[in-house]
Formats: sequence, C-alpha cells, structure tokens
Amino acid sequence: MNYRVTIGFLAAALVLGVLVFGLDKFNIGPTQSNLAAATSTSGAAQTPAIFQFDDSKVTAMQLQMGGQQVRVEKQGDNWTVSGSGDPANRSSFTSLIVRMSTLKATRGVDNPGDLSQYGLDSPKESAMVQLDDGSTYQLDLGSKTPVQTGTYAKRSDAADVYVIADQFSTDLERLVQNPVEPPTPTAAPVSPVPAGSPTPAPAG
Repeated sequence: MNYRVTIGFLAAALVLGVLVFGLDKFNIGPTQSNLAAATSTSGAAQTPAIFQFDDSKVTAMQLQMGGQQVRVEKQGDNWTVSGSGDPANRSSFTSLIVRMSTLKATRGVDNPGDLSQYGLDSPKESAMVQLDDGSTYQLDLGSKTPVQTGTYAKRSDAADVYVIADQFSTDLERLVQNPVEPPTPTAAPVSPVPAGSPTPAPAG
C-alpha cells in the first residue's frame, strides 16, 4: 500500500513538472516580460505623448490668444520679437519650447466627437513652433475641463483631444501679453564718503 501511495505522489509530481515546463516553454500565462509590457503600455496610455521634436532646432515660435498674436525668432543665441526687434524673454520662451517638445497629456479623451464641447472648434489659444528644416508643430488650446483639472488641447493636424496641465496655457498668455525681456535691475549707486570723515573703527 505504501508503495502505491509513493508511486502515486511521484506520478502527480511528474505531471506537475511537465505542466510547468510546458507553460514556461510556450509562454502561456502572465510571464514577467508580459507583465512588464502591460504595465508600460498602461502607463503610456495614461499619459499619451502629444509632441516629440528637437527643441534645439526651433527657429521661431508664434503664440496666439484671442485677437492677440506674438512671434519670436531666433538669431544666433538670442530671441527677438518679430516686428519690433525687441529682445524676447529668452528664458521663458525657451522653457515653453522645451516643454512643448516633449509635451504629454494628463489623459486622452475617448471618442471626442464634436470639438465645440471642448472649445476646440475655434481654439482660443495656440502655440506654433517652426524648425530649421521648415517643419511646424502647432498646439491648439480650448476650454478648461468641467471640474477645472486641466485644459483641453489637440494638435492642429490630428483629431485626437487631450487634457494638459493648465500651466502651459498660463505661461502662453503671460508671454503674449508681455514677450519682451525684462530689464536688468541696476544696482543702487554707492554714496561717496565725504572728505575728512572719520574712518569707522574696525569691529572688535
């Protein structure tokens, strides 16, 4: 009887071993690589990429807000406001360009349908960059989400609608209203010491 029980256990162990080997060999079930791929795909779907371009190749940027529009152009290492020739706010424009070059949404909108419900049928704001090869990328901005968690946006050349952080729109509006480089603060003049004044004694 003991021999039969032992043989039965051995047979069961052999069957389990064959099943494990088969599952591993033919990748049946959630393998480690499959789980990693699923996690990666899920993360990408939650924060879809809107743009991907080389920010160092941008030669011009044009911002529009309602009826206002401003365009800045790169000349060497400097940026100037088109039309006036004034120096542009280089750090702020560079920051906006860098963020736009790798812009990701906080989420995508499934089956967006009518663009008017997002304020994107006639965008209230837009940001366009031009690269040194003549190619352009334009982001259109619409209304804020109903619960004020972001701003609706889309590429001008695609139908997909996204939600992005409000900060992009806030910075765009600020630069449209004031694109010029802020003046460098000047140090206050030092008052001369009158002749004959006693020299202060050293401390201590």
